[in-house]
Amino acid sequence: MSLSIIATIVAQTEHRETVLQALSAMLAPTRAEAGCRQYDLHVDQSDPNRLVMIERWSDDAALDAHIATSHMAQLKAVIADKTAGIDIQRLTHVA
Repeated sequence: MSLSIIATIVAQTEHRETVLQALSAMLAPTRAEAGCRQYDLHVDQSDPNRLVMIERWSDDAALDAHIATSHMAQLKAVIADKTAGIDIQRLTHVA
């Protein structure tokens, strides 16, 4: 069964553009990964500092491989001190 991830990243106001650029840079390499079915970046209409990644993965192994990539490590390093919070929801796709 596939799984979905909703990752909400709240950028610190003064670092919003840096965080947005770092997340945007993840799109192409992640979409090319085996098992990636969807990897889209959204901005909350009521709070431009709230950035939301909506992801779909074929299985846990594909997601685990994604988490271990060098581009994910680079993202974490870039945004580590530039966010006000990160929330990850891991969902099992039912229908």
